[in-house]
Amino acid sequence: MNVKMIWKFSGVDALKTAKHHLKHLKEFSVFHNIEVIEFGTEELSEFQHVAFMVVKKDLVDVLRKQLKPHQGFLVK
Repeated sequence: MNVKMIWKFSGVDALKTAKHHLKHLKEFSVFHNIEVIEFGTEELSEFQHVAFMVVKKDLVDVLRKQLKPHQGFLVK
């Protein structure tokens, strides 16, 4: 099982902020040699976007403490 960890951003610059946060998530994963299945951003509405990364379930406890995602859920 995999987990999709998301960070939510709101406001006029939500997309810009989500893309910037995604850059830092990628840097973090490279620096710490973390296997990430998928990275991305999604639009929830015109003024709400999320940055996300999908990782294996066994990494979630450690990453949750370090990265403090706003939400997470199981995905295939």
